[in-house]
Amino acid sequence: MLRAPDLFASVSKAYTAENRRGDVITAGVLLLIALALDALGLVRITWDGPANMPSWWFAVPAVVGSTALIWRRTRPLVALAVATVALGADIALGGSVGLFVVVWESLYSVHLHGRPVARRITAVGTTLASLTLMIVIGVLSNDLRAAVLSGLQLATLLVMPMWWGGNVRQGRELTAAAYERGRLERERSQALLRLAEAARHDAVRAERTTVARDLHDVVASHLSAITITSGAALAGAAEAERDRAALRSIRAESLASLQDMQAMIRVLSAETGQGGRAHGEASVDGGTSSGTGGPDLLAAPRVAQLTPVLEQVRLAGLELHVTDADGVLAGDTTLPAAVDHAVYRVVRESLTNVLKHGGGRAELRVAAGDSLELEVYDDGVRPGDAPDQADVGGAGLGLLSMRERVESLGGTFEAGPEPGPGLRPGTGAAAGGWRVRAALPLPDRADMAPGLPERVPSDGRAPGLHA
Repeated sequence: MLRAPDLFASVSKAYTAENRRGDVITAGVLLLIALALDALGLVRITWDGPANMPSWWFAVPAVVGSTALIWRRTRPLVALAVATVALGADIALGGSVGLFVVVWESLYSVHLHGRPVARRITAVGTTLASLTLMIVIGVLSNDLRAAVLSGLQLATLLVMPMWWGGNVRQGRELTAAAYERGRLERERSQALLRLAEAARHDAVRAERTTVARDLHDVVASHLSAITITSGAALAGAAEAERDRAALRSIRAESLASLQDMQAMIRVLSAETGQGGRAHGEASVDGGTSSGTGGPDLLAAPRVAQLTPVLEQVRLAGLELHVTDADGVLAGDTTLPAAVDHAVYRVVRESLTNVLKHGGGRAELRVAAGDSLELEVYDDGVRPGDAPDQADVGGAGLGLLSMRERVESLGGTFEAGPEPGPGLRPGTGAAAGGWRVRAALPLPDRADMAPGLPERVPSDGRAPGLHA
């Protein structure tokens, strides 16, 4: 059973609907109100009207004015004009309250749905109507007080629906503006989330690029050392002690390469949320690892680990002369972690390049002053080497990786051939050798004394994170 509140809510919803159906219902309701007021005798309120005129004639302008309200939302100014004409006819019959209600609804609709031009026209028309009424009453009654009072009453009656419609329209506009602002804020929040997600992906890609660069440095260096050591052992006559030393070096390089690759894979697994090996799982060399991605897995090689590298290149047949007045390679000078790691990579990559492309003699010079200076020089083609053995072309990734490492720390890097007499046989390259220079900035030496922890940068980040 339909309850009275539900019925009232349905009628109210249909009456206030912003569509043609709602306009028709509004016009019908106002027509019923006008007819009911006429039936109650609220007619001939301005004068007695024509003699012997039946009361049902007042229904004609009421029907005309109410019908015009069907277009109150789409053509509010036209609806007001028709209602005004109907009001004039109604006043000619004596006037009724019902037509004033219809005109009020028309004025309300103009200021609710009409354009600014329509609203200005109604405001000017209302003002002129009030002034005209004041003048007419003043002339006819010769009473200024009555004229002013009548004009104010008409202005009040006409201004009230316009003021009401303007307030409702302003409220709707503010509501629409608030909704639009909320929508824009939601879009802005979504855009910021997308930017944050893109930044996160960029950071991940950058980190993976760094990991790929490290993986290239590590694996290429180890494999180059294995290739050169095994080639040197196979080139000469069989010698048990030398061959055993070469095998030990090859095994050490192979294990180090596998361990470094496993560490890099654990970094990538940690980034993607995948776990590494189980805790305590045996590593390649028979040891164990924590499986948690701790410092033992991800620790960068340091200058202190260059001694085996120098022994390996000497074992491969390279005559290497080392100049280290400040004891950097011996560990007497403490370096920031990032610089330490960069020195290791530059020295190892440079010596590997010497073994692959350079001569039989090389010089390594390291000096720590206001900055750490590093230089590796080889003197050209080895005596007796064939062109294909002396200069095996590479992709150039090693030089690019070294340059990026040094410049990312604010240092300078140079690499290129040194001028010398003649050309390499069959290659057209200068026989003067190749020189690699790098200069890395160092902090205050007093703050980096041996045994003291490294300074934490002013931005609060741990040292060594920029390598």
